[in-house]
Amino acid sequence: MPDEAARKKMALDYAQRINAGDIEGVLDLFADDIVFEDPVGRPPMVGKEDLRRHLELAVSCGTHEVPDPPMTSMDDRFVVTPTTVTVRKPRPMTFRIVGIVELDENGLGRRVQAFWGVTDVTMDEPDATGTASVTGPTHPEGNRA
Repeated sequence: MPDEAARKKMALDYAQRINAGDIEGVLDLFADDIVFEDPVGRPPMVGKEDLRRHLELAVSCGTHEVPDPPMTSMDDRFVVTPTTVTVRKPRPMTFRIVGIVELDENGLGRRVQAFWGVTDVTMDEPDATGTASVTGPTHPEGNRA
């Protein structure tokens, strides 16, 4: 089983690779039969090809993830990472999420659960300087990225 440092690195590698648009690099972090729930409560994506479509959408929307320091479990299986996710398209939005990843004995993600709800999403409006400012909660119906 992967040690704490390896589990924490996996979570940080995910954010670095998605931010770089490295879909293949992200997929390399997961088992072939990955179950990926984003958000929890929606039907999960199952397998790398299903996950690839989700990642392609995320990259095309300009996703950028800023993870907080990851935390692990005493059973050597989980890493938990609070993360702020911003997307640029179809309009700027910010998501506050908690990601829970269960890793297999080889250190690959076998199950991912992204917890976030309606009140954890804000629509951002560009201000006069061109930077986004938060305006309030919204519901990103249909947006899986």
